[in-house]
Amino acid sequence: MSTRPLISAVLCTYNRAGLLRRALDALRGQTLDAEQLEVVVVDDGSTDETRELVSSFKSLLPVRYLFQPKSGLGAAKNLGLGVAQAPIVVFLDDDDVLAGDCLEVHYRTHQEHPDVRTAVLGYTGLAPQVAVSPLMHFVTEVGFHLFSYPQLTDGDLLNFTYFWGGRSSCKRALLLESGTFDPVFRFGCEDIELGYRLSRKGLQVVYQPRAKSYMIRTVDYPGFCHRCYLQGGSSWTFNAMHPAEIVRAWTGVEGIAAEWQRIAPRHPEVIKAGRDLDRLANERVAAGIPLDELMTRLLHRAYYAAFKASRIKGSFDRMVQEQENIATDLSARSSVRKSAGESPCAPCGGRTGSERRSRRTKV
Repeated sequence: MSTRPLISAVLCTYNRAGLLRRALDALRGQTLDAEQLEVVVVDDGSTDETRELVSSFKSLLPVRYLFQPKSGLGAAKNLGLGVAQAPIVVFLDDDDVLAGDCLEVHYRTHQEHPDVRTAVLGYTGLAPQVAVSPLMHFVTEVGFHLFSYPQLTDGDLLNFTYFWGGRSSCKRALLLESGTFDPVFRFGCEDIELGYRLSRKGLQVVYQPRAKSYMIRTVDYPGFCHRCYLQGGSSWTFNAMHPAEIVRAWTGVEGIAAEWQRIAPRHPEVIKAGRDLDRLANERVAAGIPLDELMTRLLHRAYYAAFKASRIKGSFDRMVQEQENIATDLSARSSVRKSAGESPCAPCGGRTGSERRSRRTKV
């Protein structure tokens, strides 16, 4: 690239070549000139034809391809950030397509807000073929499990909890100077956890609804339950790393053990109830029959319960896993000390309490 681009689009992907093709096609249609744009595709261990697909775009788009063994979103975003050259970096999802002027709007908004600590949140809606899904409508317009746009207005200045991955951009200098993604977060919370650390440096997020993108993938019921489970685990880790009141409020993991014990006996039937109602709702939609008020109310109640239960289980399982890891680590350290002939009081040089007291009395 002979000139420095204005904006770098970092797009992380895993085994979604079909969706990635559409995402890259949308990047070809941006109003920014080709020399003003840089696309960095980070392949997080794909086993499909992702590499070949990206290669086919190299004559059509200023794109760079990077591969890493499966390591998760945090590590993938850091890899893309590390090679990005533009002063503005926007992080994209492989299941979104951008409106033609999306990246230009991101760039112009940063020009209007030059403070290095100001990030930009764009708007993501659902593509028409996705919007007909009862589940996708619920998680974006009712339960707000994916996005939460209705309460936002153009130009709002928001806190770190709106530093949403896949639709946010920031100054590259901010990340290089103040912090990057923590690779411990393989899925979920990698963006908000970074936003929290950046907020201590003064991060603010400005909402720019004209920076539009559209989600083109319909997540099914089992997939969304699994997503909530993974996010629950990441939320517990986030809270454990940053035991602050605002983090506890956002993660909602306070008292998670008691919550899980309360719902555990009913967890299978809660998941089944949601699955059965979701199936019926999709059958009605496929047949062109609108959902009536009773069906909608029951379906939404089932979604709420199933997704909350999945998240709680994810948090609880992560908590137990971390406790087991700590116990295993302590046991391993104890074994090493024993094999080295150290006493249980190795930090004190292996001396007994009476020996230590005796040494202190000598001059």
